[in-house]
Amino acid sequence: MNQRARIPTASIVFGYGPMLPLVAAGVGAWMLAPGWGLIAVRLAIVWGALILSFIGGVRRGFGFATPRASTPVEIVAAVGYFTIAGLALVVPFVSTSLALLAAGYALAALLDRRAALAGNAPAHFARLRPPQLLLGCAGLAACWAWVMLA
Repeated sequence: MNQRARIPTASIVFGYGPMLPLVAAGVGAWMLAPGWGLIAVRLAIVWGALILSFIGGVRRGFGFATPRASTPVEIVAAVGYFTIAGLALVVPFVSTSLALLAAGYALAALLDRRAALAGNAPAHFARLRPPQLLLGCAGLAACWAWVMLA
């Protein structure tokens, strides 16, 4: 797989765009007036889970559309991302939710890159996913740090 595959403009916009609310929530948790930080963090959990679930759907959708993609690999990735996102929405502690999502984003950054190199995800994911998802992970980590120190 070509690691230098051109990243389409739409993938840049729709890849990095959804990470911006997570970064904003991380900044907001630290900068907003008392009370508002927790609202920012809770919104980050909901948004982060929605996006991680969507990323799982993208992987599975690629598997449906691409005969050479490994169906078992695509199903495991999609179910894994969806499960992490779902757990983050139901665990009783905000810090645990944030840790699950941050781990899910870091895992997706690694696994989607590997999948792209193996032909199980679009080739440009090898370059797009690590910085994209680690940006979201950084926003979630900032929220987690705020929760732990608040």
